[in-house]
Amino acid sequence: MAPVDTNQFKSLLDSAHSVAILLPKNPELDAVAAALSLKLSLDQFGKPALVTCPDSMTVEFHRLVGADTVISNFGSRNLVITFPGQTEIVDKVSYHIDDRGELNLVVTPKPNTPGIDHRKLNFISGGAQADLIIPVGGAEIPEVFAQSKQFSLSTSQETARLLETLKLPISNDAASNLLAGIEKSTSNFTTNVTADTFEIAAALMRHGARRHDVYTPPASDQQPMTNDQPPQPDWYTPKVFSGTTVS
Repeated sequence: MAPVDTNQFKSLLDSAHSVAILLPKNPELDAVAAALSLKLSLDQFGKPALVTCPDSMTVEFHRLVGADTVISNFGSRNLVITFPGQTEIVDKVSYHIDDRGELNLVVTPKPNTPGIDHRKLNFISGGAQADLIIPVGGAEIPEVFAQSKQFSLSTSQETARLLETLKLPISNDAASNLLAGIEKSTSNFTTNVTADTFEIAAALMRHGARRHDVYTPPASDQQPMTNDQPPQPDWYTPKVFSGTTVS
């Protein structure tokens, strides 16, 4: 796992007032755990954050703290109007309600300019108010965030290392989420583990992390009895019974 550029993240976070954390479609539990833990930490640090995911949270995710705060889209109530190639000629923007009760936006151009070409305006639904965008687990970045500052994360282990290195708050809830993500991604520390994995898990336990039971028995261990199973071989062996003669 490539190291995270903690200095870059700190610089972006210091200049941000609000943060949007993006999850991909059909996310893994590891990614959801990382996103929710990051939100909990940033909220506690004084940097309000929202987590958005195109898909609804399934039952599997609801044992993670904060799963009920995930929204399907971020800032979708806003409408953003952009002026490509015309920004420099805009003097002011105002509005008024006409006699029919309809809202009128008025864009006034600067004097001695050709005026605004309405055919070049762009209308974007879902304008967002976020200074820093953090896609997690390979999430796609919507067009509305294309010009925002961005920093990508992948896993709970990576997120835990980032928070620990920068001394950002890690509550017991955030630590529990992160530990659950690591347990899931490593099949309870049986695959894809390194010495760093155990060091991070130990640090999360010191932050008050609670263990989650994520073990799923392999199919080979599950042998349900059915009516089609033949009797045991000794069923066919002749049985000899002895009795007692009473005189």
